[in-house]
Amino acid sequence: MIARKSLLIVTSHFLIQFIGWIGLVILAKLWGGFAPHALGTIGFAMSFLALFSITADLGFGLAHVKRISEGKDLGTCIGTYAAIKLVLIGVMVTVVFAAIFVWKNVLNRGFYDATTESMIFVFVIYYIFSNLLAIPINTFAGTKEIVKRQIPGIFGRIVKVPLLILVALAGVNFVGVASISPAISWPQFLQPLQQFLAAHAAGSLAMTYVFDMVIGCFIGMWLLRKYPWKRPSWELFKSYFSFALPIMLISIIGVISLNIDKIMIGYFWTSIEVGYYFTMQQVLLLITILYSSINTVLFPTISEYHSTKNFEKIKQTTHLAERYISMVMIPPIVVIIVFAIPMINIMLSSAFLPAASVLITLTIYAFLFGLRIPYSSLISGINRPGIMAKIGVVICVTNITLNYLFIPKGGLLSSFGITGPTGAAIATVLSCLVGFFGLRIAAKKLTGIKLLQSHTPRHIIAGLVMGGVLYFLAFRTSFFPAVHWYHLLMFAGFGLVVYLGLLFVLKEFKKQDLNFFLDMLHPKEMLGYIKSELKEK
Repeated sequence: MIARKSLLIVTSHFLIQFIGWIGLVILAKLWGGFAPHALGTIGFAMSFLALFSITADLGFGLAHVKRISEGKDLGTCIGTYAAIKLVLIGVMVTVVFAAIFVWKNVLNRGFYDATTESMIFVFVIYYIFSNLLAIPINTFAGTKEIVKRQIPGIFGRIVKVPLLILVALAGVNFVGVASISPAISWPQFLQPLQQFLAAHAAGSLAMTYVFDMVIGCFIGMWLLRKYPWKRPSWELFKSYFSFALPIMLISIIGVISLNIDKIMIGYFWTSIEVGYYFTMQQVLLLITILYSSINTVLFPTISEYHSTKNFEKIKQTTHLAERYISMVMIPPIVVIIVFAIPMINIMLSSAFLPAASVLITLTIYAFLFGLRIPYSSLISGINRPGIMAKIGVVICVTNITLNYLFIPKGGLLSSFGITGPTGAAIATVLSCLVGFFGLRIAAKKLTGIKLLQSHTPRHIIAGLVMGGVLYFLAFRTSFFPAVHWYHLLMFAGFGLVVYLGLLFVLKEFKKQDLNFFLDMLHPKEMLGYIKSELKEK
């Protein structure tokens, strides 16, 4: 059931990201060289406001999932968590406006580039609805109702992308910055709208993100409408607080680690470089959905096993999750690394080609981070958030330090041509390695689980051979003078055959693995699960 639920999350997340990717491609093609600047503005503003949004969670979301998975009264949990979120959202908004007041009136400083005041206000709205959406999303995560957890994101993206395309079609008319004619001729009565969108291109683009979150929030609350809502419990709040207290540091560290790189790139460079980095992260969301999906199911499952002290089952589940994450992630990662430049040309535009090294480096990070997920879920699931906090502090400090050393124009690696977004990507990989080993060592001390398995090295060997074969066929023969999108599909399919064949030879892909994937992909069983969940409550 874990596999089927994980596949359902992967499928829905892939659908969400694929729909979003369509909008990203159209924007990149129509806006050309202005696209990195616009997306960098969005990425910087989101990261900047994300630091303030720390106060709106503080680990209570994970505490909510934990208590529901332990069998606490659902209605009281929902009421208590909703009350907590409303208070924390109020704190977040207060902190943002207080900071703006101090910045403008006490320090007498202004806003510039990605930190325009209007952009700040737009993403305040975004994060308000994002945190409201967390109430149904974390509730469904705790009850392990995966279908309901995915629906808000799908509907939000279905609304966002047409709006994003509309903004892209309007063109750009930034005086002294960029002028891009509308992609189509707008009817006379719609020309005032077109002119407004073109004159406020970045702000209009930002509003599509807000509409995405607003629609998702309303859908999530609608799905939660028939669930029991009871008065908040002071005793349950104390239980939430006791679990969240050590996680607060983890939450703060996690948000800082995820966003500090884009903020530092924006500080030392420009919004264009932020756009390179931010956009490559968006592209990689198409493959990182696997491990994020598994984590959604794995944490409450391990938590449930821990409540019955079934440590053997916890170790088996962790090892199995790690093995399948490694096995499934390597083929797409190899394809991205080998065909980074053609993929950027095809998926985006030549304006993003300077980010090829960023894409390759962040792809390596995605693989390492994916292998961390099972051990992170294990430590959190057995109720040891303090350990997670200590490891998180080390990761965060390492990440910030390396970003400071690698990002500036005269940085530590500048003699090798590594600065800006590429420097940030390398800093991210190195700090991820710290977490990779730290989590494994901690998990071994807590449960006795093996530090390393023999499966992943076999996957890596098969992936390296696959990559070598694809590189030779694509770039060392005369069969393909240029790589088009249909060539990528062909290479991906052929590479997968080579990869699985090598795993079979290495005795790493067996009949039970084939049966596992076939059962997981069985459409009748999947539809039956979806229907059964939607009929509940």
